Order: sequence, then structure tokens, then C-alpha cells
Amino acid sequence: MRICHLSSGHRPDDDRIFFKEACSLAKRYPDVELLSPHPEHLPADPDGVRIITFERTKGLLGRMGAVRQLYRKGLERGADLYHCHEPESLLAAVLIKRKRGALVIFDSHELWEGVLSERGPRLVGAAAARVYRVVEKALLKRCDGGFAASQPIADHLAETLGSNRVDTLLNVPVPGVFGEGAARAWGEETVLCHDGYLTFDRGLRTMAEAVRRTAEKHRVVFKIVGDVFDEERAWLDRFVAEHKLGGTIVRTGWLPYTEVGRAMAPCHIGLVAFRRCPNHVVAAPNKVFNYLMYGMPFVGPDFNLTMQAMAAEDGVCTLADPASPESYAGALCRMIEDRAGTEAMAARALKASKEKYRWEHMEPRLFRLYERVLGARREGAGRRT
Repeated sequence: MRICHLSSGHRPDDDRIFFKEACSLAKRYPDVELLSPHPEHLPADPDGVRIITFERTKGLLGRMGAVRQLYRKGLERGADLYHCHEPESLLAAVLIKRKRGALVIFDSHELWEGVLSERGPRLVGAAAARVYRVVEKALLKRCDGGFAASQPIADHLAETLGSNRVDTLLNVPVPGVFGEGAARAWGEETVLCHDGYLTFDRGLRTMAEAVRRTAEKHRVVFKIVGDVFDEERAWLDRFVAEHKLGGTIVRTGWLPYTEVGRAMAPCHIGLVAFRRCPNHVVAAPNKVFNYLMYGMPFVGPDFNLTMQAMAAEDGVCTLADPASPESYAGALCRMIEDRAGTEAMAARALKASKEKYRWEHMEPRLFRLYERVLGARREGAGRRT
């Protein structure tokens, strides 16, 4: 049994694809491969996964070129099952299946229809989303199973694949890779945290202004565990200089996956402030699960379905309007001023992480769907003989 992960855009050391899925599968199946671009980003320890890389260029031509390379190189691998992670790799996997009858699992990290609807002018995005919806449905009909990074995305896949061939794999952390957080003190200073790449669409303006307003009343540091690039970095540098926030808003720079946890562990309150769009409504971003692993409650967007459920069922977050810095600043100030309530929320965050939101709770789902897909293939082969 040879399993080949196909990725047209994610790096070989991607946390979901490599550290979680591929490494887990390598514990049960002897031949697991990952075919991915960006050869400069290999994991330090392949951990039983064979990694094959290729070069790809940026832009539309690069994406189409990636389909050709994935098809050609994937076909050469001769795998029994192709596990693909983007629309381009889905197309390549289905073409391979048509050529040699392999199994295909589509792992939908995003609601891709929603992503495309936000590209370019509104009419162009809407048209692209409609075309993609038709193409995706046709490709999904050729798939044998599907994973989704949130329950709403799983519901979307199940409309075509059926619920028995779909499962949700939340992008939760692997404690053995991230590392457990040390006990943290909470003195006069409150450390706020954003995990990952921060852009305008991910709420940079709202967060920066909310921090400025909060800093007028409380002693805070906003720690970006990750970085800000290009136009967003230029904007943030001007904002920090204008408001004299050099010691208040800080960036760690981009860190290896294994070092992220140490940078997050001392923080007290996490932040997520995605701009409202179709994909962000249904997303379950990995940063919120990373916050919970360190007992960190968070402020999140009030429209997000996953965070609405977490607020109601787990009591680990406060929801606010990400279009309003005032709303976020108000939520932060209340959490800082109600320290007992926030510390109780932090305890619930750690409990929820241990009981629900770690990879050890997702790995069995990964194995179960693989067993169903492979079992269906074996049953079909038995009926033909």
C-alpha cells in the first residue's frame, strides 16, 4: 500500500499535511510519500515519510504548471491512494485515477468556492466561484473520500460525497511537536498574541487600533508570533511610529513550527480578527486551537460558525465585531479588568484542548476514513473475482 500526498502549493514542512497527517499515516502504513513544491523548506526529520519536491513559479501559470508536474510525478509514484490538498492537486489526482484507477481523497483546508469569490472585482469573483462550484462537484464525484478542516466544510463535501465518506479533521496542534507550555504569571502587563502570518484580511488594522486603544488604559504588549510582509508591514511600521507603539507591538519573525509554542506560551489572550467573507465564516483556523493548548482564551469574530460553537459549548472565547476596533478593544479591556473571569476561561481553554482539540483526537478519524476507503476497494475487488 503506497500513499502519496499531493500538494500544489503547501510546503513540505506544512503543519497539517506533514506533521499531522503524513506522520500519522506513516505509523500505520509502510510507504507514505509527500509530493510538494518549495524544496528549500524540508522538515528536519522526515519521520518515515518520503518527500519528493519540485520547483514551481508564482501566479496563474505557476498553478497550471503545478498540475502538470503533480500529474507527471504523481503518476510515476504508482501510488494506490492519492491524498490531495488543493483544487489543482485534486485535478491532478483525478486525472491519475482516470489513467490507472488509484483511490483519491480530497482534503479541503478551505471553502475554495468562498476563496475564489473574493478574488478580483465582485462580478469576476462571483463568476469564478460559480464555475469552480461546477468543476469541483464533477471532480468530487470521482473521489473516494474527503476530509475537511471544519464541520461546515465537511457538510459542503458531504453534499456530493455523502456523509459516510467524509470526516472533519480540525487543524489542532500536536503537543509533542509544539511542546507543552510552562506555567505563566500574569502581573501588571498583559501579553496579547496573534499566531501566524498577519494581513489586512486577517484583521491587521483592527488589531493594531484595538491594541492602541487598550494600551491607553492598560499595560499591554501585542506579540505577533509570525510576521507581517510587504504592504501590510509598511502600514504597520507607519502605525507603530505614528502612535509611538514600538515597545507595545512586536514581531517574532517567522519561526520554525517547533519553536512557535515557546513563543506563544507566555501570552495571556489570543486574537483572531478575520474580515468577513464566505471562507472565513466557515473556517476553523489552527491558531485558535494553538491558543487553547497554552490555556489562552481568545477574542474572535462574531460571525464565525466554529467560534460561535466554541463560545457556547466550551466557554473559551469572547466574540466581537472584527470590522470595529472599538468592539475588540472593549472585549480586551473587559477580559483584562475581569481577571478572575478570564483566568476561569483560561482553565476551560486548557481543559477543552486536552479533551477535544489536540491531534490525538483527530488521528483516529484519519485512520477510520482510510479504513473505510480501503475497505470499500477491497470489497469491490472481492466482488469482481
